[in-house]
Amino acid sequence: MPMTGYFNSRHEELEWVEGNLENWNAYFTLRGTGEILYENDRFRTGTGELVLLSPGVHRSYRIPFPAQGWEFYWLHFRATPRLSHMLDWFDRRKVWQIHKVADVALRTRIALQLEELHQLNLGNPDMPWREAMLEASLEALILRVAASEKQEIVTSPVDTRIEHALEFFHRDIAAPTDIGRLAQKAGLSRSQFCLLFRQGTGFTPQQYIEERRLEMAAYYLRISAQSVTEVADLVGFSNAFYFASRFRKRFGTTPTHYRKGSVANTARA
Repeated sequence: MPMTGYFNSRHEELEWVEGNLENWNAYFTLRGTGEILYENDRFRTGTGELVLLSPGVHRSYRIPFPAQGWEFYWLHFRATPRLSHMLDWFDRRKVWQIHKVADVALRTRIALQLEELHQLNLGNPDMPWREAMLEASLEALILRVAASEKQEIVTSPVDTRIEHALEFFHRDIAAPTDIGRLAQKAGLSRSQFCLLFRQGTGFTPQQYIEERRLEMAAYYLRISAQSVTEVADLVGFSNAFYFASRFRKRFGTTPTHYRKGSVANTARA
């Protein structure tokens, strides 16, 4: 049966050894950087990347930049016949693979899907068809990543310079973000940047920044016990009252009531 977990490290120097070598392992990075070490090889993974690690190969993990940390979901799972038939990823000769989700909006949806999968895993172990639901959710998640890769091969509607600026923003969404600085990262004037940004994403830069911050705030309210003020700071709102006002406009309720509703829904599940 698939197993799931969530990990969030900040300002810690950590290194650990993989304990589950019987199954496939996967890591989807939400923030920061992780490093995977083999006997004669090592590589790093960052925001928006799904790492697949084959069974039976000894490895360890470390956080190369403790100040930046590493936040991720992990999965232990078996390669189902459907996945093995549809995808060529599940080849034990491929010790490790990285599949990058370039669409930054899709990353948030994948994070939410992983959270749902994790909550299902933590739920009632006697729930009918629980294992089948877990495997179906896992298959849907991996196929979604595969589909996004296929779409990227065909076309990419976002200018590469805008993608570079988006990548910079998503490395730390809480960092002070000035539109002029993002334009500079993209190598564009402010007016060119705003025009290409809207063409590629459908949002103005400021709309996009606020939307992503509020989506991540909702996510943290669901999965953590941090206070509303701490969550606001975590996603880049220095003023908790302003954060609460924008959150209510976006979700139709206050952060506190949103959290209570999420807890109630989890309890009923």
